[in-house]
Amino acid sequence: MSNKLFICLVLILLCKHAYMQNIQTIKGQLSCENDTISISYAHVGIPGTGIGTVSNINGNFELKGAFNLEKDTLMISHIEYEKKMIPLNELTADTNYIKLARNEYLLADVIVLPDDKKKEIFKKVIKNLKNNYPDKLYQCEAFYRETQYQQRTKKHCRLIEAAVNIQDGKVTAPLSKIKCSLLQFRKSDNFTEEHWGSKLLKKMLDLSPNHLHLLLVGNPVRYYKDRLHTSKFNPITQRYKGKELEFALSHVIKKSDDKIYVFKTTKGLSCTIYINSKDYAILKYEEEMKSKTRIIFKNSYHYKKIDNKYYPTFFYNVGITDYLKNSKGMGITESSLTFVNYSPDRKKFKRLRSKHVLPNELDLYEQEMEYDEIFWANYNILLDEPLEDKTISDLERKTSLQSQFKENATNQNQ
Repeated sequence: MSNKLFICLVLILLCKHAYMQNIQTIKGQLSCENDTISISYAHVGIPGTGIGTVSNINGNFELKGAFNLEKDTLMISHIEYEKKMIPLNELTADTNYIKLARNEYLLADVIVLPDDKKKEIFKKVIKNLKNNYPDKLYQCEAFYRETQYQQRTKKHCRLIEAAVNIQDGKVTAPLSKIKCSLLQFRKSDNFTEEHWGSKLLKKMLDLSPNHLHLLLVGNPVRYYKDRLHTSKFNPITQRYKGKELEFALSHVIKKSDDKIYVFKTTKGLSCTIYINSKDYAILKYEEEMKSKTRIIFKNSYHYKKIDNKYYPTFFYNVGITDYLKNSKGMGITESSLTFVNYSPDRKKFKRLRSKHVLPNELDLYEQEMEYDEIFWANYNILLDEPLEDKTISDLERKTSLQSQFKENATNQNQ
């Protein structure tokens, strides 16, 4: 090894060591100030640093980075709660318990909203899609997690986690313009034993096993060109299988000087749409279908405004996917996408090349990539969304998850 190369390696190690020495960690739990309800999927970040995350289903979050404890401020925002700013030097506890004030609610029985007014609001949502959402190509990074669960044994069967780069076109572009590539990837052992009949059925019906792709193309505001007039289910045009859905105003949220309309279906498929009264943008959309005994599927889509356009922030799906071999029960797949690091300026990113784009028709579990242990140990979004203890114990049937991640990796990036 030459002296120059040796010196370079030493400098790199010293810089890395110095950076690790400056790493700070802030943990917190969010709840409503009027009760003990935890606040899930709130946006938590430090303005001007690019450090941010989303609180998990229990209201917990964890931020890890080289930020300034004396000068930086933590910002917390949620569609149903008032924004809160807290100086970092006030967050000194091991776990900081933070209370948020709920935005004022105006109940629907106080507000008279005729049917023609309701239809006018939804028409304005459609009319303003091109103004409210991206009108040109953009990229963003996101954290993807997918778990499979066996209903009969009550155990998780496999886990996928990935840092992904997503490229999408303007809201009027075809869904085929959505592209995705892997930045980092890891997977557990696969304990799922799918029945041959399930595989045959999916092949006959041309059902995609790629749940990441299904999450992306299920984005309701991307129904504009491909699905606005052709989809069997369309929340924006309020139709399901050719029949008009019955939406009613559930309540109105007063948020600063703005009001947010919350519409819910009155029967049939359960849908909830949050609409900003100022610009008629969809801020949040949820849908759910369930039988008497279980959820068949549930979807949730969240958006936030960045530079006068609304971008996706969190996508979630859970649903019945497979019949499992020798179990006489169903498989349930849960998948989520947490979006970070947006690049709306075309000059600041390179288009995804075909060789780097994930194929939409293949199960993501079949992908392989070198396992970067340092990356995962310092990944903020992952720290905020830790696996539940039961999920870990279900999957560690033979070896630890860390061992599985290493054993299921490859030494060459795909």
